[in-house]
Amino acid sequence: MALFNIMEGFVEEAIDALIKENDCCSCYKCREDIKCIALNSLPAKYVSTRKGELFSKLEQEAKLQHMIDVNIACMNAIKLVKNQPHHDDE
Repeated sequence: MALFNIMEGFVEEAIDALIKENDCCSCYKCREDIKCIALNSLPAKYVSTRKGELFSKLEQEAKLQHMIDVNIACMNAIKLVKNQPHHDDE
């Protein structure tokens, strides 16, 4: 297993829930922009083994503040992308 930032999974899960609630475009480009903005505002949490990934996920999910931080980062990213989508730039 290569290095993996487990925050990506948390952000993707939050985006899935929040994007529907906020009437935001859910095309691939907008989702990737939201994901990048959110991940860049959160601390990375890298693991190198499957065991480390599972342990870290359990540890992080137990922390309420962690989930609040992820949701806030995703909401801020959704607002930015919703107001200035780049999906037509290509």
